Amino acid sequence: MLYAAMNAVGFALIASRYIPLDAVLIAEAVLWAFCILNVIGVKEAGRTQLILTIVLISGLLFLSISSLSGFKQANLEPLMPMGMSGVLAATGLSFVAYWGFETIAAVGGEVRKPERTIPLCCVLSVLICSAIYVSTTITAVGLLGWRPLAESETPLILVGSAILGPMGEALVSALGAVATLTSLNSALLSAARIAYALAKTELLPKGLATVHGRLKTPYRAVVLSSFLAALFTLTSFVSFLAEAASFGFLTGLLVVNISLIALRRKRRHLPRKFKTPLYPLTPILAVLACLALVPFMDPAVLAVSLAIGLLGLMVFLFELTTARTREAAIGGFSLASGLAVLLILYILDVRLGWEISSWAHHVLLACGLIQALASPFCAIPLGEFYVAVSRPLGLVKEPGVVLSSRAAKAITALERLMGILQIGTAPLTAIILYSLTTLLVRGMYMPFMVAPLPPEPAYVPLLVVMCISLVFSTLAAIISGLILVKRRYAT
Repeated sequence: MLYAAMNAVGFALIASRYIPLDAVLIAEAVLWAFCILNVIGVKEAGRTQLILTIVLISGLLFLSISSLSGFKQANLEPLMPMGMSGVLAATGLSFVAYWGFETIAAVGGEVRKPERTIPLCCVLSVLICSAIYVSTTITAVGLLGWRPLAESETPLILVGSAILGPMGEALVSALGAVATLTSLNSALLSAARIAYALAKTELLPKGLATVHGRLKTPYRAVVLSSFLAALFTLTSFVSFLAEAASFGFLTGLLVVNISLIALRRKRRHLPRKFKTPLYPLTPILAVLACLALVPFMDPAVLAVSLAIGLLGLMVFLFELTTARTREAAIGGFSLASGLAVLLILYILDVRLGWEISSWAHHVLLACGLIQALASPFCAIPLGEFYVAVSRPLGLVKEPGVVLSSRAAKAITALERLMGILQIGTAPLTAIILYSLTTLLVRGMYMPFMVAPLPPEPAYVPLLVVMCISLVFSTLAAIISGLILVKRRYAT
């Protein structure tokens, strides 16, 4: 989802140079357009992907060949101007460029002869794309040198302008737009299929495994993936999304290589049409390389990505428990996240003296209190509590009757009210979360939305924690509220 959001924002930044619309609006529009395309059918999405890829590769080859006329060997010296630390930092950021090859495996259920086709396509695509990446980079640096490219926000557009003037700038802009669209399409395709596969194995809610009767696509998984990507798109900060996507891909690659070693040891007799070459050296080197790149990534990206990872882990663990245990865990989690928001609000306002806007303060205070009051209803069903208290007092005399009709209606109405209030807090906390994220990530603040003054550097770590708490609080409020609204009692 992060990768899809990154490419939607990347396309929007390019398109906004020529279209007089807000970049966020463009990003959201193109994201949902590709969501509809993936819902319509995998063949339609595949044909679109093929056409865009042919256009992109042709354009990049033309750009590389055109750059050879102004190529200067001296521009390649020194080879590593920022040293090995610069190489590792750039690798951590650009790692996301190799995202997408695993999409071939993610759609394995829709591939003919997968045991032969998938390994062959994965290896060939990595080799071909690596050759294109390296040739484009070498010719760009040889043409202009590394410093002008490093100082530019759109280095390839600078290359195109240097070769063909305004026409080259337009050409590279078009290629950049095509590149982001191909990546966006493959990201949604892969994310939806992964969610669908996890739902079929009951590691995610079973509803995500629903296939449309006429279109034959996992439309619920596609819509959910697009919705989550749309939330990240609201940040509209492409470098942050790129680093977050790189970290996510890095983590996934790390887990895959560890799993490879574990499966080779525990299930060594499984039939394997393709075996990793130079095993176990290859997965061990991959694990070490992934771990070596993590320290060179942005700390804010690491914090947000770890929070997302923990959320995914919680969803996974919830699916392994009983429904009653899930309700208790979600209620406790909702209570903890609500109290965390209140505590951070108290620390910022009372202890540190950094005041947020009056309306935002009152909204967060009210939302935190509502969540703190409503969460225990999710963790401990009021009907069960009523029965447990009533029997010792002699209020419930018939063992076969769990609740009287009047008591069931009253308790259901109260829990439904608390659930509606919890769900109602989610949009408000999401608005404040977006404002704080914009403040932290983009260096922009909106006085009428969040705070009369931007925060001092000392407050930034606490605000990062508050943003993470608001993410959990918003999700917990929705899930806990839905549980309360849907809960029913036998009478």
